[in-house]
Amino acid sequence: MPGAGGRSTADSGDGSRSGAAPVVMGCLLPLLAVLVGAVSLAVHYAVREPVSPYRVEFSDPGTECRDGGSDEDAALTIDRETGEVLYCSVLPPVGPGPGRARAVGAFSAEEVARVTELTRSLATGGGLGAEDRRAVERLAGEIGREHGFERTSRTTLERVTWSVGLYGLIGGFAVLIAFGVLAHHLERQPGH
Repeated sequence: MPGAGGRSTADSGDGSRSGAAPVVMGCLLPLLAVLVGAVSLAVHYAVREPVSPYRVEFSDPGTECRDGGSDEDAALTIDRETGEVLYCSVLPPVGPGPGRARAVGAFSAEEVARVTELTRSLATGGGLGAEDRRAVERLAGEIGREHGFERTSRTTLERVTWSVGLYGLIGGFAVLIAFGVLAHHLERQPGH
């Protein structure tokens, strides 16, 4: 039966189809984000290689530190001014005695002594400058290579695949959950 504008009433369903497109896209995009996130994390774990736990950090006495000296992957923290090893504790470290090195993180006592000997000699000229810090980091890398660790940091591919994977999964699932909560809320309203 033709309507007032010469169109039949059967054509009135086209308006509801155009409203379904955003809903379908709204559900497909989060699912795509979850899929990309899952694939990215799978790639991350496929290309990931161990990173050397033999790392040094430079700090100043009295600044806030992370207590990780007993962890196997804790970095050796060096004072920027004196080249001495800094320990994260209220009390002085219990160890072999003054002037003697103790093991920190993955570093043995002998390796700490090697690093401290270098840092003390470099710090005599008024603290550790940028070139001095690079020399200490090279020594830590050399110690790591002696133990079979070639890399001292993550590659760009590892960082990117981790970030994309994590944000893809979290973002995709968050949008899907939000859509579910919204749909549940709309179904409970009177008149629907």
